[in-house]
Amino acid sequence: MTATQHPRRIVGSEHRDSGARGTLTISEKAIEKIAGQAAAEVPGIHGTSGGFLGLGSHSDEDARPKVKVQLSGRIAALHISAGVKYPAPLRVTTDRLRQAVKDKVNASCGIEVRQIDIDVQTLVSAATTPGRRDLL
Repeated sequence: MTATQHPRRIVGSEHRDSGARGTLTISEKAIEKIAGQAAAEVPGIHGTSGGFLGLGSHSDEDARPKVKVQLSGRIAALHISAGVKYPAPLRVTTDRLRQAVKDKVNASCGIEVRQIDIDVQTLVSAATTPGRRDLL
């Protein structure tokens, strides 16, 4: 005697219209963190730490660059404050930074990044030793 096998049906597995599932809201803060992490992963880019009201801050390779996001629907404009290792070419390094952040935010959030403004706040010599800060 053979048993007939019926395909299993898992309840709730039907592909539903995305509108039927509800809405998804991604905060600007969440996008800032994702963009900051993506920026920190770009070779030659780092954040800054310390200081008060922008005075006395110094480069910190362990810190993520600071990111501010302005979100309008599913379109974002970003402002990144970061440091760059010297003598890396600034144009090439910041172009890589823009592309990496744009790709990561789009892939992670489905948000289109139309504009990324970058402030290079510090240049750090590759020869700088820990505990010693050189002004360039």
